[in-house]
Amino acid sequence: MQVSVARRVERRSGGELGAWALLGFGTGIAAGFLLSEVFGSGGHRRMGRLLGRRPRHRDLPAGRAALLGRVRAALQADPLLAAEPLEVRPRGHGLELRGWVATRAARALAYRLAREAAGTGEITNHLLVRGEDDRAEAQESPRSA
Repeated sequence: MQVSVARRVERRSGGELGAWALLGFGTGIAAGFLLSEVFGSGGHRRMGRLLGRRPRHRDLPAGRAALLGRVRAALQADPLLAAEPLEVRPRGHGLELRGWVATRAARALAYRLAREAAGTGEITNHLLVRGEDDRAEAQESPRSA
């Protein structure tokens, strides 16, 4: 015996279909939220902690003092930079280069040497070039407090 088309449509549009649609919609929202937490910013670290994984540390320096010493030694070993009064300071999780250099090439060289000596440590370059950066400071208007 064949059921008419009208009866088949009527049967599918009953209360069961609404419950299944609501369940599918809720599951989709929950899955989207979970995926955004896992693949969003910092989510891989949270999931690693939840799963009990240890963070991977690659080539970490023995300590901040050792890192400072390596970077200072690398800068002093270069004949172009040895005469420059450069400061290497700890800053956050990394280091900061401060001071004045004679040319842009010296600034780039100092940053490159510090970056190589630091390995995976973060380096912030605050080196200024004599004759370029001091003119820009003199041209700025005084700022009020």
